[in-house]
Amino acid sequence: MRRRERLFDLPVLPAAHIPSALTSAATVVALGTTYAAHALYGFLDSGPAFLVLGAIALGALAAAAVHGPALAGVGLLGAYAAPALVSSSVPNPWPVVVYLGVVGAAAFGLARLRDWLWLAGGVVAGALLWTGLLMALDDRVAQDLLTAVMAHVLAQLGLAAFFMGIEPHSTTADSDAAPDWIGHAALLMLVLIGIVVMFSDSADPARAQAFALISIAILVTTGFSAAPVAGAMLMAGLVAVAVMLHWKGLKVPPSDMPYYLRQFQQALFLPERIDAFLTFATFVPLAIAAAAARRLMRGAALPIRTASCLAAAATLPPLAALVIAYLRVTQFDQSIRFAAAGVLLSALFAIGAEIFQRAESRAATLALRLGTGSLAAASIAALALAMTCGLERGYLTVAFALAALGTAFVAVRRDIPVLRYAVVALGMIVLARVAWHPRIMGASAGATPIFNWLLFGYGVPAASFALAARLLGSRTDDISVRLCDGLAVLFSALLVGYEIRHLLHGGDPLYEGSSHVEMGLQTTASLGLSYVLARLDLARGNPVFRWGSIVLGCIAAAVAFVGLGFDQNPLFSRQAIQGAPWISSLSIAYLMPGAMAVLAARAARDVRPAWYVNMIAMLAVALLLAFVTLEVRHMFQGPVIHWWRRTGGAEQWAYSVAWLALGLAFLAYGVAFRSKPARLASAALVVLSVLKVFLLDMQGLTGLWRALSFISLGVVLIGIGLVYQRLLFQHSAGARGQDNAAPPPSA
Repeated sequence: MRRRERLFDLPVLPAAHIPSALTSAATVVALGTTYAAHALYGFLDSGPAFLVLGAIALGALAAAAVHGPALAGVGLLGAYAAPALVSSSVPNPWPVVVYLGVVGAAAFGLARLRDWLWLAGGVVAGALLWTGLLMALDDRVAQDLLTAVMAHVLAQLGLAAFFMGIEPHSTTADSDAAPDWIGHAALLMLVLIGIVVMFSDSADPARAQAFALISIAILVTTGFSAAPVAGAMLMAGLVAVAVMLHWKGLKVPPSDMPYYLRQFQQALFLPERIDAFLTFATFVPLAIAAAAARRLMRGAALPIRTASCLAAAATLPPLAALVIAYLRVTQFDQSIRFAAAGVLLSALFAIGAEIFQRAESRAATLALRLGTGSLAAASIAALALAMTCGLERGYLTVAFALAALGTAFVAVRRDIPVLRYAVVALGMIVLARVAWHPRIMGASAGATPIFNWLLFGYGVPAASFALAARLLGSRTDDISVRLCDGLAVLFSALLVGYEIRHLLHGGDPLYEGSSHVEMGLQTTASLGLSYVLARLDLARGNPVFRWGSIVLGCIAAAVAFVGLGFDQNPLFSRQAIQGAPWISSLSIAYLMPGAMAVLAARAARDVRPAWYVNMIAMLAVALLLAFVTLEVRHMFQGPVIHWWRRTGGAEQWAYSVAWLALGLAFLAYGVAFRSKPARLASAALVVLSVLKVFLLDMQGLTGLWRALSFISLGVVLIGIGLVYQRLLFQHSAGARGQDNAAPPPSA
């Protein structure tokens, strides 16, 4: 039919290719007949049945080169189903592994011959499926099961690397070597399933390490030979990191723990054969990085995305290996040896950056510029890790913050936009680290106020991200600038808050208790930071500063309402007030935050939402009123001013006088600075004083104190009336002047 189909003038033939349909039907019939001969009638033993089924499936794949993709799909399904259709009393995985390798090679070859990417994807899916089926076999029957599974994964990885990586791109020029995402996806799936297989082998670590080394060799060769799949080198680094995490520890986790938790806990134990572990951690990641850097040096014309894969492979594996080795060997304890290793790694990266810079001076391309910047940034990161390893209180948070600053410097100095994303990644790592463990430097921060480990743990990251934001903002305003600004604000707030607690609680920032002095200082600090951010926002128009100032103002209001209003208020908590009246601890707790709230409300006027300005203004009034009230009670009651203590006539009169004086102060401020909220606060205080005089003082006071109360109220009301009369007179005179100056209306 295939030879004669062109002789027939039938319109249905192009739509339904009869020869391929007949061949597909014959393949299905042949597979069904062979299976029936083996499983139903017993005409064929398992060995011959397996060979016949495989031959039929491979023949169908070969015929598909002529008859089209439908037959290829039938042949591939039949080929992968054949081993499962044949039953055996003694399962042996090795014939299946060899058979799957032959099927994979034939299918990959056909896919390349006819350019059928779907068929290559089907081969990868079949390899993954059979990996799971092989691992599900009974280990007591097949003693070399994991060895066979590892051989299967290596064979499929090698086939995919050749047919989907090396061979298709053997003649691709570097300028056209855009990333082949399909090839990357196929290799990544096989690498991930290989890591799963490797982690399941707890009996023979040497076998898992040999498997990893062969996988790394395949991936490095692929990435070096075919630039469009350069990400294979980064996958090689992933395998190396997995080996270091899987390396058997001297301690064995409890057997009743779930498997995945045992693997995680084992990664924290000191590794056995530590010399071999450190040798692997030193040379294998460095070899991957050297190969990637060499390929990047040769590929000056590579597109930026391909060059980015190579740059990542040239920097990330050694850095990750240093961190993991530092974790497993020292559990992040101080280590001069690892500090020296970090310095040496930093020097190697710096030498590489210098070599790339010289090459860039000869041929200034984007790929070489990326190589220079990436290696320079990696050198800074390695130096930060070295400092973290060597300093007694150093932690990775500080190191990553310094690395972000160095990366930002290189990104701006060398004009490498892709490094801005590296700054974002480092910032997200720091943010996750702070969310997981906000203390950073541990419970013991030293006894010296201000100049202690808190200043290092929070001050250095705050300064680093602030400088990084300024550097990155000099080029363009994007998410990297916003993130650095936000982290700078966060670390500054945490630094101030912890330093206050450190100062007030004998060097223990984690002390469980609190006091009205601490609440006042925390409120003052939050309002102060809000004020600073508001001023910075006016200069730069920064949304991070804008919302940061609002959030800090809301935090200050919440702390003042709960802490100073109720929880730590000496009127309810029976805390003793320190110092003499009007210069006591109440000045720190209420007067300072009240004054700072006035400044914050003034800075927020006309540039922040009305609700926020009104909230801060009300907070200022409440704090100053609380200060005056509590100081009056302190003057009469002494250090303990609890509400149950009796209030005398003189104290009752003093409240009225103090409130009226505060009202006058608000009025003076409102007149001087033309602040309507201050004048309204003054009016509210006067009304409150009037109500107190008529409702309380008339009943509770007698004799001289009642007279003084009414006299004081009358004098204040007369003074306030005169002030408002003068203001209204000036306003009316100004209005008349404007009316007289206006031109006469036209007819």
